[in-house]
Amino acid sequence: MSVLHRHLLFRLSLLTLWALGGVALAEEAKPLRVGGDYLVTAVDHSGEREFHVEFKAVTPSGKFDVLNLHSDHVHIAVKKGEKLRLSAEILSSKGAVAEVAQMVIFLPSNLGPTPVWLLSNRASNHELRAVKYLEMHSPQTDYVIM
Repeated sequence: MSVLHRHLLFRLSLLTLWALGGVALAEEAKPLRVGGDYLVTAVDHSGEREFHVEFKAVTPSGKFDVLNLHSDHVHIAVKKGEKLRLSAEILSSKGAVAEVAQMVIFLPSNLGPTPVWLLSNRASNHELRAVKYLEMHSPQTDYVIM
């Protein structure tokens, strides 16, 4: 076997390992998401720029029935007792209770549901895997020309 042939086989082996590792990393990097109708059961202002909001599933499934968001802000329409449709990315979970990394809540309005993005202050930037997509729909950049 020539040196060139061995070198090419070695490179092919490395590329195969890298590709297989890349597949594993891609599967591992997929964020866990949950969505549906939730009831706001608590809005606590626990300190300066520290809010805790708890959401309970309207129809419990046994998984992610309680979502907790710790944030430095809460939209004024998020009030205890409100029923909201939401989509959330899970940061961590223990049983039916989960900590949320970020979420989009859909607030009712005359023009249809209005998406509002909420971020956890407990998630680091590398844990917010969908940030680039959500930045395009950030309430700070979305606008309507009347």
